[in-house]
Amino acid sequence: MGVEPAFPFGHGLTYTSFAYSDIAVTAGGSDGAVATITATVTNTGPVRAGSEVAQLYLSFPAEAGEPPLQLKGIAATGDLSPGEAAAVNFLLRPRDVSYFDETSSAWARCGAGSEFTARVGGSSRSLPLTVTFTA
Repeated sequence: MGVEPAFPFGHGLTYTSFAYSDIAVTAGGSDGAVATITATVTNTGPVRAGSEVAQLYLSFPAEAGEPPLQLKGIAATGDLSPGEAAAVNFLLRPRDVSYFDETSSAWARCGAGSEFTARVGGSSRSLPLTVTFTA
């Protein structure tokens, strides 16, 4: 509709600030995961401890016809003291990299070797980390 929301999904108030770094993708993983996305969240505030809820958004290949960003995971850091960092992990399961095919009325995977883009950050408008992977 072209309407810009007043506050993005994940917007929250805090008494500190956070930085995101070191995004990485590992193929496969536990529990039948297709991939695991890992990132580091650091409390960059000078005084206060705080916690952050990191969000993972996924962009599908164009042939899937999906929206440009889909929320696929959230991970909380727990309380971090100033300067302290924590790793956040997101497991992507087969359903996370599938789309609903209306023709067959079933979930379908993109073709072999399809590239996906993962973005990680603190809200839908602040996604500083990006990594592309094949699933």
